[in-house]
Amino acid sequence: MFLQESFLEKLVMGRSDIMILQHGVKNRTLYEAFFRDRDTYLDIFMLFFGVAFLGLMANIRIPIWPVPITMQTFGIFLIAFFFGSRKGFLAILSYIFVGLLGFGVFAGYKSGIGAIIGPTSGYIIGFLFMAFFVGKMIEEGYGRTKKSVLLCMIVGEIILYSFGLSGLWIYLGNVSFLKVLQLGLLPFIIGDIIKISMAVGLFPYLWRGSEKLLNNY
Repeated sequence: MFLQESFLEKLVMGRSDIMILQHGVKNRTLYEAFFRDRDTYLDIFMLFFGVAFLGLMANIRIPIWPVPITMQTFGIFLIAFFFGSRKGFLAILSYIFVGLLGFGVFAGYKSGIGAIIGPTSGYIIGFLFMAFFVGKMIEEGYGRTKKSVLLCMIVGEIILYSFGLSGLWIYLGNVSFLKVLQLGLLPFIIGDIIKISMAVGLFPYLWRGSEKLLNNY
């Protein structure tokens, strides 16, 4: 099972989390839980809703250089938790495509290829992989308890910063990696802790709400 024997899983998760993974889940994603009667039209509508939502979250920001502080990463997690791996990946890919077409959905209402090849390029690419792998974890049964949500958030952040810091290092050129960390990681630590706390407090209740909704269906 995905990440079943990983160090982070053993460190973070408890017995109740492991029981959920071993016995499976009724609904692989929140999208499946809340929308039992789905069709292509609903999928397309929700996909573009996800694009608009990410555009909004990207522009709730503190404009620092070279990478602004935004609510975008929290939005990516919401999409991954809601849609899962495949649809989550498609939502982020659609978001990037819409931005390349000239719609101002990137941070600072930016658009076009310049936003992709700039200092935030690695982070934008990292969004794709973060959404896919976190979404895959959700489909495997993670994200139902606070400890399990914490694990998903940690894994997602590791993926994001792996791409983001690498892209920033390439963009900045001849600078030390310590300087890259000072510019591309340290300013975001407090915000990430807040976002993780919000997710840990919110997502388990969303699952419980979906289960109650299904029991009354």
